[in-house]
Amino acid sequence: MIDFRTEPARYRHWTLSVDGAVATLALSVREDGGIAPGYTLKLNSYDLGVDIELYDAVQRLRFEHPEVRAVILTSARDRVFSAGANIAMLGRSTHFDKVNFCKFTNETRNAIEDASAHSGQRWLAVVNGTAAGGGYELALACDHILLVDDGSTAVSLPEVPLLAVLPGTGGLTRVVDKRKVRRDRADFFCTTGEGVRGSRALDWRLVDELAPRSRLAEAARAR
Repeated sequence: MIDFRTEPARYRHWTLSVDGAVATLALSVREDGGIAPGYTLKLNSYDLGVDIELYDAVQRLRFEHPEVRAVILTSARDRVFSAGANIAMLGRSTHFDKVNFCKFTNETRNAIEDASAHSGQRWLAVVNGTAAGGGYELALACDHILLVDDGSTAVSLPEVPLLAVLPGTGGLTRVVDKRKVRRDRADFFCTTGEGVRGSRALDWRLVDELAPRSRLAEAARAR
């Protein structure tokens, strides 16, 4: 039986801090902290346990901290934002578990957008390392995406070329309908596993802003 009850003091994968009107939610997934045995959560990849904590944080910020006007969502790891859903975990899961995992992760991303739309909390994704698959989909749920411009960090939706499945948490819809990425560019983006970085990511509307690593924190505060 999975226990969905948690609180910030019990988080294993997220650190939540509130400083006046600004909150910071930083992801640092414990590799050995999977909700079930048999897989390792490498590269800030996530399973249901990681997302249970995220959903709790979203709701606590919204209803316990109405003074918060901006939420910075970032990674506490160096040069990796998130590799998305853990593939080994999905490979070991039953169809029922996969469906419930996707339903819950979609509800979490929708909750971020709902908090922005109805509680006035603006969410800023500070992508300080590569964001792939569900990692980029998490950033897509935010109002503004700030990407580090270091020549190597990329955003990608590699599910189709690498796994022959569609992105599972709203990536295609948000790229086209929310971010208004041109259809031909969206097609290319979602069928290449290489990802898009720097000025091209900005030009294609995959991100909203670039900053060198030395100015990333300053650029985030300016928002």
